[in-house]
Amino acid sequence: MGLPAPGGVVTERARAVKLRLDGRARWLRRHPGAAAALVYAVLAVVLFGAALLPGHTVSAADQLWTAAPWSAERPADVRPLGANYELVDSAVQFQPWLEYTRERLPDAPLWNPHVAAGRPFLGNSQSAVLSPFSLPAYVLPFWWSLGLIAVLKVFVAAFGTYLLCRALRMRFGGALLAGLVFGFSLYFLAWVAWPLASVWALLPWLLLLTDQVIGKPGPLPAAGLAFVVALQFFAGHPESSFHVLAVTLAFFAFRAFVLRRQGFRFRLWRPVLTFCAALAGGTALAAVTLLPFLELLARSSDPEVREVFSRLALERRYLLGFALYEYWGRATHTAVGAFAQERALYAGALPLALAAASLVVRPSLQRLGVAVFGAFILAIVIGLPPLPDITAQIPIVKTGNHLRLVVILMLCLALLAGWGLDDLSSSRIRRPGAVLAVAVGLLLLPIVVVALRGHVSAAQLGRGLEIAWGFAWPGPPADADIRAAIRIGAMIVWLTFMGLGVVLLAGRLRRGLAATTFVVLAVALTAADLFKAGMGANPAITTEQASQPSTPGLEYLESRRPNRFVGLARELGPSPLIPNTAISSRLYDARSYDQPSEERYSELWRRAVYDAGPTENPTATARLTAGSLPALRLLSVTDIAQDPNDPRVEDPSLPLAYDRRDLRVYANPRALPRAGVVDAQRTVSGDEAQLDAVLDPSFDGRRVVVTPAAVPALDEEPGRGPAGRARIVRYEPERVVIDATARRPGELVLTDLYYPGWKVMLDGQDADLHRVNYLLRGTTLPPGRHRVEFVYEPAVWRVGWMVSLIALAGLLATVTIGVRRRA
Repeated sequence: MGLPAPGGVVTERARAVKLRLDGRARWLRRHPGAAAALVYAVLAVVLFGAALLPGHTVSAADQLWTAAPWSAERPADVRPLGANYELVDSAVQFQPWLEYTRERLPDAPLWNPHVAAGRPFLGNSQSAVLSPFSLPAYVLPFWWSLGLIAVLKVFVAAFGTYLLCRALRMRFGGALLAGLVFGFSLYFLAWVAWPLASVWALLPWLLLLTDQVIGKPGPLPAAGLAFVVALQFFAGHPESSFHVLAVTLAFFAFRAFVLRRQGFRFRLWRPVLTFCAALAGGTALAAVTLLPFLELLARSSDPEVREVFSRLALERRYLLGFALYEYWGRATHTAVGAFAQERALYAGALPLALAAASLVVRPSLQRLGVAVFGAFILAIVIGLPPLPDITAQIPIVKTGNHLRLVVILMLCLALLAGWGLDDLSSSRIRRPGAVLAVAVGLLLLPIVVVALRGHVSAAQLGRGLEIAWGFAWPGPPADADIRAAIRIGAMIVWLTFMGLGVVLLAGRLRRGLAATTFVVLAVALTAADLFKAGMGANPAITTEQASQPSTPGLEYLESRRPNRFVGLARELGPSPLIPNTAISSRLYDARSYDQPSEERYSELWRRAVYDAGPTENPTATARLTAGSLPALRLLSVTDIAQDPNDPRVEDPSLPLAYDRRDLRVYANPRALPRAGVVDAQRTVSGDEAQLDAVLDPSFDGRRVVVTPAAVPALDEEPGRGPAGRARIVRYEPERVVIDATARRPGELVLTDLYYPGWKVMLDGQDADLHRVNYLLRGTTLPPGRHRVEFVYEPAVWRVGWMVSLIALAGLLATVTIGVRRRA
């Protein structure tokens, strides 16, 4: 028997491959949800593909090379301020918190001793310890996990939107496009490193399950909604949770109204009760993270300070961002104006035309409702009168930063664009001329606006072409010619994608382009458009660029632990050891870039160290003045770090302790020891008076303690000689052990924040914990040598996980009932 010819073998293999591909294609056609999920997964991986390569990450941690003590060794391939300075919060807040949690697990990270005077770690909520999007950082290589987290957020947002649209009776093409528009919108991508995006990604799922609760108010939809409600609380941004839950409530009311108008008859009380039960169950399930946050919020000044936040508004000139997203440049190259996180309004060129088409072709009650709601959101964002005055009178609402509501507008645009694509891919299209006219109007409108402003110059056309397609983007600084070229480049990009969109619409409306071809080309064009807009929003860097080594200056500060330090603010550029980076270095920074701020710590800082407007975080800035020194001494700040390129501090009370090319450090010899024993008290009633007392330059915290009520064992005048001594034996986040000796009755003072949940044991027995020196911890010592142990065991943590466990049991029981009913 002869061997088959080589060509025949190849033909057979090709036929087998074709059969397998045909089979998979048929399977995907039968499972459109799986097809959509595959599309979004591939696009998300491609978008962040550079960060998923070995040795790479998506992070702004390269900005830390701009600050001392690393600036002197900044690698040549790292730009000043890093690849994208607008993402710095991710490097100095969220990533240090993720690393801290990763290292502490499986123990619960309850207290953060590395910033301020210590603070509850779970209280800020943004640490997002239990967020599903944090899980990759706990189990995978850390830097690589950041890229995967970004992929997951985009995928979950896009696929959830697709499923929502299908539930709203949208066809496959329209739903696929809607998911693409929301998940890959420039606004979502600009915020993807923040916990806000973790909450936003779950918004479509909230609305999807709310729709299920209205249509089929049974155990399974209720359990699903409760689960997602809990997840969005775990995601780590309470303000965004308030926004998405408010939208969910509005959607429930509007969707029920629309369905009843469409002839669906159902008893409203059942969906209402199921919806309320799901919200309550989800909130209870998240008690373990909500209670610590609410405790800190109740003990912070943030609600009062943030009362003006509702008046924050987007400047109306940035509305051009709906079309010309690069009109103000890019932070990765040259940028002017507000950060992209505020002005990133771009959802694609063709989707804008399709959204308008949906209202022209079929202005149904549901579509008009979505459009009106989107317009209302935009009015809030730009501060259209009288909305700021109204929101300023509403409790809770008046403390919110409503600029972030733009993401709700992106979802509204996505829904409308999906409906528009559905309409234009149907067999009969109404008002084709009007649709095309609107698209041409949208094409020309931003160009006319820019021309009327006179912000462009034809002389920069050639350079604008190079900028538009990334051939030669100029670096800073941006002079008038560069700004004009950037604007021309932005217009070229808009004219290209919107022009192609108009051609595609004309091909469908005037030339009879096949519906399937039209849908495929519309999705492809939108994907290319949004990729062009979003590819640079989160640049990938190497892990070497993201990691900073130890330096002699760092080693000096490490040798001073557990004493605290501060980095002095600079006139230009970041301060040494940007606040919160102490978490990664395991140092103790008296500054804090973390919210909410505990009220006494915040007031101390605002009064003595640095005050700022309500939209700033003053505790992240340290300035050296005669008034700030008493506060720094109170917090045991023994070291004051300065960028070595700044003018020296001329103060004889602050001798130079370290001065090299990486860092300059001044000693603060009058700073209180981290633990000390005093034998005299000054009783002062009222917080204001206590703060005045500890900030008085004559206050000697080594001999006298300020108490709100008299401590029986202490005298009013210090005795002769030292009252005793104290030595910290163990300094752990939730446990501090001190070996203390009192020569006579005294007060042991630990210069850490007094906060609920801290307990103290004296020689193994429970003792009374006092608030002393306005915001610090203390306990009374009898004469002799003692072992004193401070332990953090917060009741809100115990109660929280107990409530969460009970809610979880109830959720599982509800699912079991639902499954049995279906069986």
